Amino acid sequence: MLKKTKTLIEETFSLTLNTNQTRVLTRLVFEISRRDNISQNQVIKDLAASLSLSKYSPETKFLALRKQLTGLRFPITTKNQRINPAEVYLAEFKEPLKNNCQVSKNFTPLKVFVETAVKNSYILENIKRLFPKVEIVELEYYSTYLKNNKFKVEDLKKPMLFLTKEKWDFIKPCPCTKHHLRCGYWIFNLGFGCPFDCSYCFLEQYTNFPGIILPANIDDFFEKFDKFYDTLKTPIRLGTGEFCDSLALDHITEYSRKLIPYFAKKEKVIFELKTKSDNVGNVLKCAPSKNIVISWSVNPKDLSLTEELGAPSLTERLAAAKKVQSKGFSVAFHFDPIIHFQGWEQKYQSVVDEIYDTATPPFSWISLGTLRSNRELKTVCEARFPKSNIFYGELLIGEDKKLRYPEFLRKEIYEKVFGWIRGRDKKTPIYLCMESKDTWRCIGEFDNTNQIENYIVNR
Repeated sequence: MLKKTKTLIEETFSLTLNTNQTRVLTRLVFEISRRDNISQNQVIKDLAASLSLSKYSPETKFLALRKQLTGLRFPITTKNQRINPAEVYLAEFKEPLKNNCQVSKNFTPLKVFVETAVKNSYILENIKRLFPKVEIVELEYYSTYLKNNKFKVEDLKKPMLFLTKEKWDFIKPCPCTKHHLRCGYWIFNLGFGCPFDCSYCFLEQYTNFPGIILPANIDDFFEKFDKFYDTLKTPIRLGTGEFCDSLALDHITEYSRKLIPYFAKKEKVIFELKTKSDNVGNVLKCAPSKNIVISWSVNPKDLSLTEELGAPSLTERLAAAKKVQSKGFSVAFHFDPIIHFQGWEQKYQSVVDEIYDTATPPFSWISLGTLRSNRELKTVCEARFPKSNIFYGELLIGEDKKLRYPEFLRKEIYEKVFGWIRGRDKKTPIYLCMESKDTWRCIGEFDNTNQIENYIVNR
């Protein structure tokens, strides 16, 4: 396909492309064709009809073609600002994976690896009870598996579990990004990996091993946190959903039955369990507390089906939220990532309406964040999600070197979603994730992390 496109461009516009020029032009043609659902031949034909190159020399034809194709590739941004070619990320082509592991609605482990230090864990006993036929392998350290088994991206979602004894990575500030305002969130790092398969998730690119790591020494986490808690002078927000889904495997780990009563006694902590799951059976067995928040990431139904494989539908998530709220727990929601596409306004406004038609405000908080990622994730997404088009939106390399929508477009998105929410709810705190001070002004005047923390926690 690449050779055919190159040949067609050269024949149509009477030029000879070098290796770099070929990559740039064929990539732009490819992404336009994918986004608009037309053939690459048609893209080139339309380009020839709209652009006269007779006045250009052979040396400047390429620049003219690149500029025109960039405008077609980023039509919204082109109308609003000049695009620097250095902001356009044009990755090399990667063929879709042939043996890509697929997730299922009901997670069933293929194999379980358990470190010797936690072989008597209650989690392993739960696994034996729930999956009596699963193969269990004991090893001294989970890293032994990595030494003996070279990681392949197609194995990323192999349904394997690693029960480990965590020694170092217990609590840390949520990583924001350079030149952006932190919201003051902290991470209780209870697990790594997820049974769901979301095309936009940073773990798709960040992870270098298959399966899911579950620390079995939760008492050590509590011991570490007790010491950390004694140093706190002001309340903080803390959650477990950064590197894993907080509840998707809760029927196996039963973490919620330990975490909720523990943090209910920590008055200087607002503790959040963030999820896409409807697996709330254990949560409902716990006594609610005003400082415990159960939250859900949400996206339009169509996107959930294509980009959040294995995860419950929006309706199922909101039904779980209603159950939890009826039990007496506080709930929260995360519009993150918000994905821009043609007709996005109607789809996301419908999500807002379904939330407020199902659950009762005010909520603990609602966060807003637009699609953003390291550049490498786009390549992984193309290989693992060959039907996904989300990375062919108006994503350019931002100030933090991540792929982002341009600031004017992000502001427009935030202002609209903020307005829809405020039309239904005047009280719930709304905050932005990984945004600059200037962008924060879409929803209020915030100059530093302390102001944001006070706004969310005290409200």
